Order: sequence, then structure tokens, then C-alpha cells
Amino acid sequence: MAVVEQQSNIPAYVATRPQSEALLALRRTALLVLRVVLYTILTLIFLVPFIWMIFGSVRDEKEIFQYLYPFSWHTFFPVHWTLEHYMDILGISDAGKRFGLNFGRNLLNSAIVSTGVVICSLLFNTMGAYFFARLNFPKKNWLLAFVLVTLFVPLEVTMVPLYIVVRALHLQNSYWAMIVPWFASPFVIFALIQYFRDIPYELDEAALLDGASYFRILRTIIVPLAIPGLVTMALLEFQFIWNLFYWPLIAVQDNNLQVLQVAISSQTTQQQTFWGRTFAGSALASVPVIIIFLALQRYYIRGVASTGIKG
Repeated sequence: MAVVEQQSNIPAYVATRPQSEALLALRRTALLVLRVVLYTILTLIFLVPFIWMIFGSVRDEKEIFQYLYPFSWHTFFPVHWTLEHYMDILGISDAGKRFGLNFGRNLLNSAIVSTGVVICSLLFNTMGAYFFARLNFPKKNWLLAFVLVTLFVPLEVTMVPLYIVVRALHLQNSYWAMIVPWFASPFVIFALIQYFRDIPYELDEAALLDGASYFRILRTIIVPLAIPGLVTMALLEFQFIWNLFYWPLIAVQDNNLQVLQVAISSQTTQQQTFWGRTFAGSALASVPVIIIFLALQRYYIRGVASTGIKG
């Protein structure tokens, strides 16, 4: 009887604590399983088309759509493996030479144009962002608003006047025709402004007292502290220019100067679409972007996280 009475005196919250802990552990497990399932689905949504494209580039042309339905193992994995499509687009095979294909040259052109735009864009946009973020002058917000309004103007609207300007400068059908129009980017300026504003202004004041010029402050103080943001903008700008199709198609007619995206689109004609070559060219175009992102991903992640917090 004494034992029974002693147990009955135990508080109710002590008796229910194991049940609460069990429910909490069950809830955490359920959330973890749900998160894993959700991440797996999202990963498959992004990876399945890419994987299908990669394996489609190393299989016979007739096999690409042959095993789509019903779904089977060979929907992704080829029955007959071949590098014929890569040999064609690189101009190594007889078919590639006959059609005048040279994706290696097109790949080099894309690299030259994208690198040139990134270098010039960082140079001019960094100075523009420093101008708006760190310097005081009348009507600054009005001028910044005017710059940002250009973000809402569709590219197709400016295509014709832009080509007229490029032709008037005798830059058409050259690398400069694909580089000069993208020197300034309102998006890059806006993003860098958010990053520059978080750098303490006391650094500028101390440098000015020591006799430093604004350009020296930008070069020796702002730029070193904003490396993650600059790398982030460089990656985004590189990817944008690398995937650009419409403007190079209009501004350049010389096949030796044409970029990779236009060369890939040339594999679709009115009579036939060479899917194997298209997949091979797309896979080849993805490699540089993936390599650059993997090499600079730590700066990209820091830049995106910091910009999100500051914005």
C-alpha cells in the first residue's frame, strides 16, 4: 500500500514526459524523412533531363526517342554507345567536315566573349556601384531610379536601336559587337550597391584623412572587402553571356566568329533536327560553366548569403 501511495504522489507532468519526448522524436523523424523525400524529388527534377541529354549524346540517333515509351532501363542508357556526335560537332568526322562544323572554335568564341564582358562589366559596374553606394551628390536617388528602370525594358525592344548603334560604330560582325553592348548592367550595379553599403564608412573617412583618392579607396579598400560579391556577379554575368543567343545571331554573320549557342541551334533545320549533335553540343557547352562554378562556389555562396542578409 505504501508503494502504491508513493507512486500516486508522482506529478502528472513527470509521468507524461516520456510520452512527450517520444512524440517530439517521432515528429523530428517525420520532418527529416519529408525533407529527404522533398530534396530527392527536386534533385531528380533538375538532374533527370540533364542525365538524359548526356546519355543521348553518346547513343545512335535512332535510339534517342526509340525507348522513351514504355519506360525502361534503355530510356536513359544506350544500347549502342558511340562518340560519333562529338566527332561530328568538333569537325573530326567526315560528316562534320562536310557540314563545316567546328564547335571547338565556337567554344573558344564563347569563352572570349564571356570573359571580355565579365572583365569590362566588373570594371565599369564596380565604379558605378561605388558611385551610388559610397558618394554623396544631389539627386542621387533619382539617377539611381532611372538606371534601375532600364531593368524592366525587354531586350527585344532595344535590339534594333542597339544594332543601329553598333553598325554606326562599324563594330558589327566582330567580337566587339558581342562585348560592347553589355559593358554596363543595371542588375549588377544594383546588386553591388547592396554589398558596398554594408562596408563601414569609417574606412573611407580614415583613408580620405590620409590623403587617399576615391579611386584608391575603391581599389585598396572596397574591392578587397567585396570579393565574394564581385565573384557572385561575375558568375551570373558569365552565365548570362554564355547562354546568349538572340543578339549574337543578329550582330555576327561570320561563322568563324559565332558563339556556341548559335552553332547548336544550326543543327535544327527545316528538314531535320540532329538531336545527337544538339545534345553533344549542349553537353559541351555545360562543361565550362560547371567547372567555373565548382571552382568558385565558396565565393558564390558567401556572396549570395551576404547579399541576401544585407538586402
